Amino acid sequence: MAVELEAFMTREPISIEPDAPALAALDLMIDHGFRHLPVVDASSHVCGVVSFDDLRDTLPGPISLMSPLAADTRQQVLDVSVADAMTSDPVTIRNDARLEEAVSRMLQGRFGCLPIVDEAGRLEAIVTETDLLRALATALWSSDEG
Repeated sequence: MAVELEAFMTREPISIEPDAPALAALDLMIDHGFRHLPVVDASSHVCGVVSFDDLRDTLPGPISLMSPLAADTRQQVLDVSVADAMTSDPVTIRNDARLEEAVSRMLQGRFGCLPIVDEAGRLEAIVTETDLLRALATALWSSDEG
């Protein structure tokens, strides 16, 4: 049974531009409780992905998704941009792909997310590990009912 990716992706995800402060990306992640942000240019074309792990590797000191950086640490990193932390030219997937293709790409590349783009490469949605776990749970619960 082929499953459409559309049923499990997050449409119109929050994104960020590469010249935004890395602190803005961290604050968005803390405020919304997620670990990946697509990075888009002014035309909404995907040019990167910044993850919590990317920020942890780039910003000094311990960082957490539970609380913002301390004021003194924030002052030290005001000039660090999203572009300094992001993974450039990420693997993307088209909006008409099947769930199986997304799973395969994420497993092969060991990615935590895949930006989903339209024919022109503009961001439309994102699929994350959490979305794939939700898809697995749905499939397992559906098979229990049968």
